[in-house]
Amino acid sequence: MKKILSVLAAALIGSAGCGDITDINVNPNGPVDVPAPSILPAALQSVLSDNVLNTGLNVRYGGLWTQQTAEIQYRDEDKYIVRPGTTGGWGMYAGAVEDFQRMIDKGVKDSTPNWEAVGRIMKSYAFSVMTDAMGDLPYSQALHGDSILQPAYDKQSDIYNALFTDLTTASGLIDPTGVGFPSGDLVYDGDMTEWRKLANSLRLRLALHIQKANATKAASEAAAAVAAGVFTSNADNAGLSYLSGSPNQNPIYRNRYIDGRDDYGMSQTLVDSMSNLSDPRLPVYAQPNDTGAYVGLANGLNDGAGPPLKYISRFGAYWRESPAANMYFMTYAEVLLLEAEAAERGWISGTPATLYAAGIRASMEQHGIANGDIVAYLAQPGVVYAGGATGLHQIAYELWVTLYMNGMEAWNEWRRTQWPPLVPGVNAVKNAGVLNGIPERMPYDDQELVLNNANVTAAVTAQGFAASNDLWKPLWFTGRQ
Repeated sequence: MKKILSVLAAALIGSAGCGDITDINVNPNGPVDVPAPSILPAALQSVLSDNVLNTGLNVRYGGLWTQQTAEIQYRDEDKYIVRPGTTGGWGMYAGAVEDFQRMIDKGVKDSTPNWEAVGRIMKSYAFSVMTDAMGDLPYSQALHGDSILQPAYDKQSDIYNALFTDLTTASGLIDPTGVGFPSGDLVYDGDMTEWRKLANSLRLRLALHIQKANATKAASEAAAAVAAGVFTSNADNAGLSYLSGSPNQNPIYRNRYIDGRDDYGMSQTLVDSMSNLSDPRLPVYAQPNDTGAYVGLANGLNDGAGPPLKYISRFGAYWRESPAANMYFMTYAEVLLLEAEAAERGWISGTPATLYAAGIRASMEQHGIANGDIVAYLAQPGVVYAGGATGLHQIAYELWVTLYMNGMEAWNEWRRTQWPPLVPGVNAVKNAGVLNGIPERMPYDDQELVLNNANVTAAVTAQGFAASNDLWKPLWFTGRQ
C-alpha cells in the first residue's frame, strides 16, 4: 500500500552525497521483472497459507470467535483481548495484493487476459477478506506505490461494488484455450475453466454477504453469478495442496510439529452441537482425548481454568497429523448451501431442500464420510429441511459446520446470519460489567495510526466506531450497522 521505510531509507542514502552508485549496486542474478506465472505462486502462498488459512486469522480469530476452536492456553483472544500486531491482514497490501495488481497490469500490457483475470480474482478475494475483517479500507488510492503515501479510505459498500465488477470482468476475460499458467498455479494447475468457476462462486459468496445490507444488489449479483457458472463438484474446491517436506506443510501441522505449539483445541460449542446430531464429520474434525471421547473446551475461560489439557480434543488428524493435507478457502459444499439460501429467497431457480441436502452431502463426501452415514444424518428430524425462516437457520447452521478450518469465512457468515446463537464466555471483555458480545470486526493496524492517522480517524468517525480498535460495532456488510 505504501513503502514509507523504503522512502525514508532512500532519502537518507541520498542525503549522504556519495554520488550515484546505482550502476554498481545491481544484482545481475536478481531479475527486476518477471512474467505473471512466476509471480503467482508466492502471491498465493502469501494470501492463503501465510494469512487466511494459517493459525492466525483462521484459528486464533475466526475459529475462536465462531466457537469452532478454543484456546487451551494463552487465552487472550478467546476473551476478545486482541494483542497489538497479531491480527494480520495489512501485510497483504505490500505483499500478495501488490503482486496480484502486477499480474493485472502485465496481463493488460501483454494482451494476456488470463493473467489479468487471475490477478483480478485473487485481488478481489484478498480485499474481501480484509474489508470483511476491518470495514472501510484504502482501495481506490491503494497500490499506487510512492505516489500516494497516505491513501484515503473507501466505504465498504463501494469496495464491494468494485469487487463485484472485478469478478464479473475476470469471468468474462477467461479463455480456457489462451495463454495461462503452465507453471506456478498452486490452486488449479493452470485450468482456466476452474478459475472462471471460482470467480463466479466468489461473486455468489459476496452477494449473500450483503443480503441484509442491500438485498436488491445481493439478489441480482447472486442470480448473475449462478447463471455464469459456479462450482459443480468437489473437484472444483479452491485451496492449496501442501507437501510432506518442509517448508511446505499445511499450517496446522507446522504449528504443532515445526513451531512446537499446542495452544488450540476444539470448542465445546462445536463438539456438543455435532455430537447432538450424531454428525459423522466429528471424528474427522477432532481427535479423541486421552479417554477416547470427543470433548471441547468452553470458550472465554481464564488461563488454567477448565479440565486438564489431556481431556480436550485437538484438531482432527487430517490437518494436525498430516503435513500434506489440503486447506480450502472455498468449496462446492459452501456454494451449494449458498445456492440453497438464494433459492429460498427466490433469487434463483432450484429447490432449496435439494440444494441444502446436496450441500451437506458434498461436505461429508469431501471428508470421506460413507454414504450410509450421510443418508442417516440427512434423515434425522432436526436435519430434514423445513423451509422458511427455520430453513434459513438450518442452512446457516450447516454453513457454520461446513466452514470449519476456514475460520474467517465462518466468522463472516455468523456475523451476517447471527446463527447459530453463540454466547460469549463468562470472562470475555465487558463494559460496566456487561459482556460486549462476539466481536464484529478487527482493529486497524497500529502502524496505520502513525503513518495515515488523518484518514484512519476519518474512517473511524464515518463508521461510528468508538475507536480504531472498537471490535463491537457491526460492519456495513452485515446489515446491522
